[in-house]
Amino acid sequence: VLQLDIVQRQYIHEAGLKQSDLVKVAFSAQGTWLATVEEREEVTDPELELKLWFFEEETQSFKLNTRINAPHDNHITDMCFRDMDELEDDSLILVTTGRDCVFKVWAMVEDTDPEAQQSVSWSCDFVGSYHNYQATNCCFSEDGSLLAVSFEETVTLWDSVTWDLKCTFCHPPGNIRNICFGRLTCSKYLIGATDYGFLCCWNLLTCALEWSAHLNVVVLQPDPLSEHIAAVSWLSKESSLFVFKPNEPRPIYIQRNLCNEKIILAAFVPRDEPETTGPEKYLWLRRSQLFFLTDTQELMTLSTKPLGERLTPSSKQLAVEESLPMTPFSLLLGKHRRQQSQEDTDLGKLVVHNKHDQASPAVKELLHTPAHVLPSASFLCPIFINSLLISKENKSAEEVADEVEMESEKTEDDSDEERDVKEMEQEDTSHMELLGEITCKLSKSQEKELRKIRKMDYSWISAF
Repeated sequence: VLQLDIVQRQYIHEAGLKQSDLVKVAFSAQGTWLATVEEREEVTDPELELKLWFFEEETQSFKLNTRINAPHDNHITDMCFRDMDELEDDSLILVTTGRDCVFKVWAMVEDTDPEAQQSVSWSCDFVGSYHNYQATNCCFSEDGSLLAVSFEETVTLWDSVTWDLKCTFCHPPGNIRNICFGRLTCSKYLIGATDYGFLCCWNLLTCALEWSAHLNVVVLQPDPLSEHIAAVSWLSKESSLFVFKPNEPRPIYIQRNLCNEKIILAAFVPRDEPETTGPEKYLWLRRSQLFFLTDTQELMTLSTKPLGERLTPSSKQLAVEESLPMTPFSLLLGKHRRQQSQEDTDLGKLVVHNKHDQASPAVKELLHTPAHVLPSASFLCPIFINSLLISKENKSAEEVADEVEMESEKTEDDSDEERDVKEMEQEDTSHMELLGEITCKLSKSQEKELRKIRKMDYSWISAF
């Protein structure tokens, strides 16, 4: 998990102050560039910044490359990179749309200043508009030759080289909410969803409407490795999933009542290895896995496998916790248990751990109690240090077996002593004893003590 400070300012804890909010994020196709938009509401004019970050292989983190103040006169509604070969700097461009009724094209330029710290930077290359309508969405075709920009109820197509307007599509009533191009064999289709509950498919070759369906789509996400497109609808406080191909109006998969929360984002993640087995209705998940994010910040996914098969060794070992920065406190609290278990394994011992060690009351009190109600450190320190000491109950299996045997022998000895006392009392009360007939007879407890003495090793005496 990579955490990136977008604002790069001192964090202020006062809730009354207006903070900068990260409102838009976009990655390039290869993940080498990141674009972010942050806003802060002001009394007069909103503060708006567009930042472009470059991923450094040496540090394995994003570094700020260009900061653009006020890229639009109003809020930015959408942005996207052109998905082409990023080895050529000329092919990588960024498009942003805003409520100021324009879309802007940002391109990389070489910095001619010899004292500049970076060789390239970003600048505005083109500004487009359509009848003074608000620009709402944008996306590039699979080959990057066409740019689709929606202006309220109209979708416009632009040449990505000359920036000439090619054609327009309109399907009233309702503003365009989402747009995307088809992939692979369906690249000649453009899909759009309106806020009046219509899903439309246009043919780019005939410039005509191919089909439309009445569906309140809130999320539209194409699979980059196949022709499938996932559409998530929101109706009657439940989200439903529809998977289809643009050339076939009938869905190939429908999952109604997917969740009761509203899904705001979806993404196809390519698999490391395509799945070879599975039900026929899940063939569209063979090469990619679909993830959803709800408005309550819940991350969900679809899977055809049971829970036991879905868990990988890395997830069972909590790889996320291992990737976090190590602190001295975590070293003190967590690594000593792992080190001790490793030593026990090397010695070939089967250690019987106390089941309450992982839930020590001292550790729970220290970690889960709010700081403002914690007792003094002088009170917590002895309890915490004692909880880290090796417990007497952490003994090997042989020691545990010996203790069990000793306890059983002790119980037998106690019963034998009680029996001996009773016999002695009976002998004292008896008046039929003859002095000549008394013999020296050991009790059972004394015989056991004698056997223990005989088993003792006295070979050390021979050294004298």
